[in-house]
Amino acid sequence: MTYYLKKLGHQELGSVTAARPTPSRGRYIYISKNINVLSFFPPLSETVKNDSSLLPIIPLYLNEPVKIYCNYIYHNDHLFGGSRNEYRIYLNNELENNTFLFTSTDIVVFKKEEIKIEDETQIVYFLELLKNTDGLYDFCNDIIEKSSIRGDHATYDGELKIVDDKISRFLQHGTFNPIVDETVAKKVEESPNNIENLFNATSFRDFVMTGYGGVCAITGNVIKYGQFNNLETAHIKPKSHGGTYLPNNGIPLSRDIHWAFDKGFFTLSDDYTIMVHEKVENEYLTSLDGSKIKIPENEFFMPDKSSLKYHRNYVYGLFLTSGRL
Repeated sequence: MTYYLKKLGHQELGSVTAARPTPSRGRYIYISKNINVLSFFPPLSETVKNDSSLLPIIPLYLNEPVKIYCNYIYHNDHLFGGSRNEYRIYLNNELENNTFLFTSTDIVVFKKEEIKIEDETQIVYFLELLKNTDGLYDFCNDIIEKSSIRGDHATYDGELKIVDDKISRFLQHGTFNPIVDETVAKKVEESPNNIENLFNATSFRDFVMTGYGGVCAITGNVIKYGQFNNLETAHIKPKSHGGTYLPNNGIPLSRDIHWAFDKGFFTLSDDYTIMVHEKVENEYLTSLDGSKIKIPENEFFMPDKSSLKYHRNYVYGLFLTSGRL
């Protein structure tokens, strides 16, 4: 039962003071380069410049079951003529509840868990935020002060019952609403690396659903109850054809429409107009011909034009040659 504990410092939080309430730089959590700490988080390359990963963080202090993606970056500029050599988890508005919630001397407690979401498993990071008025603060502060890891960091293999009880209550919900702050998508876009490596099937679905506000791109609706809904994430260029998990290669569709899209009953033009195949004999689908899909507000999530072209050339009309559907 391992936890990672970190007491936050003034500089990593943007040097905020009462006289200067606006951060002078980006706010982040500085992560120790101790091997035990680094093994707690996804591995980042020491030779790839500014290698990064997307951390799905479930904040226990918000008291609601949400999963907020954050950028985890190894700034290794020292290997490329610069000076920085540090690991950071960048804070964002969603993680801080649209305030400067984290303050100097606060303690953050991370716990890594593998959870099942629908038919897939995902490693997530539960995060508790402790103020110096919290009952658990002194106990965790004592662990940090006695830690052999320099710089207000510690790992702990005992039990933190208050944290675990909160995690158990959260897990009873069975699902966590994914959230992608616009600053997270911006850092992904600005990444010097191959950003395809940042995404897997779960994060692909989470980013696409977030980008479209959790509704079908065709109907603008969703049928849901609790953790259940009728939406699926469709690849524009199919995964079996070499399509990627990049969010701009996906659109959220209701299950029946997803099936029709994959079979080529309809496709999309470059201006996102629905083109229903002339051989389709379904009144509902033909009624959609010429209408446009819902477009994400953030360009990062907008359908990739090359993927749309591929779908028109190699998937559109596929139902005519697919035999049994």
